[in-house]
Amino acid sequence: MINIESEIIRLKTLTGNLISAYEKKVILIHKLEEKNSRLEIENKDYKHKITELEEKTEILKTAKTISLSKEDKTQVKEKINKIVQEIDKSIGLLNE
Repeated sequence: MINIESEIIRLKTLTGNLISAYEKKVILIHKLEEKNSRLEIENKDYKHKITELEEKTEILKTAKTISLSKEDKTQVKEKINKIVQEIDKSIGLLNE
């Protein structure tokens, strides 16, 4: 009889340990899900900043091109025409 009682106590202890470990894992999962959400938002913000910086870089390149000598004006006009065409295409896609 003592053997059965000691086994029951041992099983209760093991069950308690398993439940405790499970609860800790659930808490860890919730923390990791929250961290993942924050990192996804942060990643989206960084992607947006990268896009903005790429646009600014393109503007600076265009400004630098415009400030070139008279000999390069033909190239500048071609570049501006390409930019205008890209804008027109974008507007056309937005209107679809």
